[in-house]
Amino acid sequence: MPRLDGTHVRVGRVFAIVVVGAALQIVTQTILARSLSKHDVGLISLILGAVPLLSTLAILGQDSAIVRFAASADSSYDIRSYTRRILLTATPLGVLAGFVGGRVYGLGGLAAATLIVLVAAQSAVTIGSSALRGGHRYEPAMGAAWAPAIVAAVILAGLLGLGTMSTTGALVAFLAAYGVSALALSSVATARTPGATVKVPESVFREGFLFFGLSLSFTVMVGMDKLIIGKLMPYRDLAVYATVFAVMKGFDFLFQAVNFVMMPWVSRVGTVRMARYNAAVAVVALAAAVPYWLFGDDAVRVLYGGRYDEGAYLIAPFMLSGVIKLFYAVPSSIIGGRMPREALRSFLWFSIGASAFNVALDVLLILRMGLLGAALATAAAWATRYAGASIIVWRYRACLGAPRRGATVDV
Repeated sequence: MPRLDGTHVRVGRVFAIVVVGAALQIVTQTILARSLSKHDVGLISLILGAVPLLSTLAILGQDSAIVRFAASADSSYDIRSYTRRILLTATPLGVLAGFVGGRVYGLGGLAAATLIVLVAAQSAVTIGSSALRGGHRYEPAMGAAWAPAIVAAVILAGLLGLGTMSTTGALVAFLAAYGVSALALSSVATARTPGATVKVPESVFREGFLFFGLSLSFTVMVGMDKLIIGKLMPYRDLAVYATVFAVMKGFDFLFQAVNFVMMPWVSRVGTVRMARYNAAVAVVALAAAVPYWLFGDDAVRVLYGGRYDEGAYLIAPFMLSGVIKLFYAVPSSIIGGRMPREALRSFLWFSIGASAFNVALDVLLILRMGLLGAALATAAAWATRYAGASIIVWRYRACLGAPRRGATVDV
């Protein structure tokens, strides 16, 4: 039985990759914020903000289903063919989702084409990364997940160095980065996942729809504030919100690293020690929050040359959301990686209700309080989601004492 210490080591390695990707993502936002008008920064922020939601619609929850099944399945199952099947399904759905999203926001020309390509490419990247993750290849999986952002940062830095940075150049950079990453990862992921004789059960595909609801509600929580701001307020305001939020993404990166390893890990560990996990998260949350509290304003001023100081008041509510999100990583990983389908269904229905609450609160508070309302609505929605996940874990706490093996296999 693997020791818990192994989780810490893997999380550390994954987080190191996240740190590299995060640093380059901040480089990207800094280049955009310093080189383009606030209107154009808002436009690009809208496109990048829509990609996670639209790609979630295209994937249909199959990324989490692959992770959950492959993490505990034996080597006799043909994960490779199943991954190819999902890639062939998700990619055209991504094109359709990107097209519809562009129409909803009235995008045209290069902006609309960029959204379509990015959504389709992100769908392929997510599926490929999930196939590697399900095989407990956490480090290459995380590297693959960050590939589009890393490549985009390199291209944008090159454009800046050559003095050719423009809105058109930035859109083309994202097109190239996402497209190349998707093609490369699709090939690598299918080559590195097990190919065998036993077909993956259809129940795995059906279970993906449970995860689809959960993933969609999560993506709504993460990105709906920006999409609603993009619809109700000028792009200039969205630029301020998204640019300050980029500085606060340390919490998101920590959440991603913890959740990335913990979900497949809890499917195989002997006993889930909630108190230990929560204590570790508390230490991490405190270590992340203190620098933001002390130096967040300075970071915004230094990174963006004073152009976005007007949004520094958003740091406190963003920090609150980040801390709550880190604690949410524990129950959400346990539900996704270890709990029975009944728990997934319960959490699905709760998450749908929480997402509706999130959207309604976003609209209400944005109309009343502007950008501050969006940030406060997001914090309240994360608190609601964390409470619901914790209740479900408590309800199914009997599952914490014995490993869940093969629970997804209904042949």
